[in-house]
Amino acid sequence: MATRYFRAGVGTVIYNDAGQIAIFKRVQPPVGIWELQQGGIDAGEVPEETLWRELHEEVGIIKDDIEHITSVPGWTIYQRAEGITDVSLNILGQAHQWYFLKLKTGHSINLENALEDEASEFRWTSFDELIGLTGEHKKHVYQSLNDFFEMHIQKTPH
Repeated sequence: MATRYFRAGVGTVIYNDAGQIAIFKRVQPPVGIWELQQGGIDAGEVPEETLWRELHEEVGIIKDDIEHITSVPGWTIYQRAEGITDVSLNILGQAHQWYFLKLKTGHSINLENALEDEASEFRWTSFDELIGLTGEHKKHVYQSLNDFFEMHIQKTPH
């Protein structure tokens, strides 16, 4: 699903008992960039359908792996990374609805369960490290997610 200028999608912040977030290393352009999991909304889908489909496809997570879900109000928008062109997506950037997902205690992320080859590896880290590792075009999005995490997730018992 896309508008004329921005592709609509869903993004997730998967976090664990220690308050760390899962980041994923891209295997598609821009290759090698660390980022949060995200994916495009297909025609006829609502964001929550996209959430579960993309999680399973890209990182091998299913609904049963998640203990708690928090939807972030509103959407984030970013422009495509400088120098990245994709003729199949003739767009300026992407708009995402974001969800924070608490991974159940004892569950883990296994990229071998993913249906598609989207990420070569993942690791648990902090937003500060992610913001330092990711492309400039997404830093403002990740900073706003960090602010939401600090205000609404870390202070709320689950």
